Amino acid sequence: MITAQRGGLIASAVLAVIGVAAVLGGLGYGVTVEDGEIGPGFLPVLSGGLVAIFAILDLIGRVRNRHDLPTQAELILDTVHNDADDEGLRHTVYPANDPGAATTSTQAVGMAKRDAVDIFGRTQKQRNKMLGIVIGLVILTLLAVQVVGFLIAFVLLLFVIAVFVERRSLLPSALVALVAGAVTYGIFVVLLRVPLPQGFLGII
Repeated sequence: MITAQRGGLIASAVLAVIGVAAVLGGLGYGVTVEDGEIGPGFLPVLSGGLVAIFAILDLIGRVRNRHDLPTQAELILDTVHNDADDEGLRHTVYPANDPGAATTSTQAVGMAKRDAVDIFGRTQKQRNKMLGIVIGLVILTLLAVQVVGFLIAFVLLLFVIAVFVERRSLLPSALVALVAGAVTYGIFVVLLRVPLPQGFLGII
């Protein structure tokens, strides 16, 4: 397994653990209160459950994609087959960066998968790096919730991800983060009457 694939698996597993931990913590606060209304633990359970589910699905997808890659035994057998074939040249692919070095078709497929980019032009290694950064930011956000409260920490998280991870402009990122915070406040505090954690400062 290459480093990028291993990093992706570890990142997905860490996200799943964080999601499960959020669910368990939310259950401790109470999903509902005595009169049947939504309690303070509803939001952590909901968000943590979604994070855990999507992380587990991503983990399963990465494991399946890993099994699609050729194994070392398959590469050896493919090499032996091409050496024994009188027409082995038609099974040989020459990389553009080294026309003199031959590689088998199975190896070419493996390299193509490892070097594949998404619609934004990011390689698997770059995506894993961004995922690791986001996990670190989520952990810092959970710590910040204890000080400034959930709403402020949530808005700051969205802003930092947009500016420093996605490389978006400052003003649009700030507007999106503020709007998302206002919508979150309106839905949970005003509409559902769910008290959000305020932290030590008790600002919002």
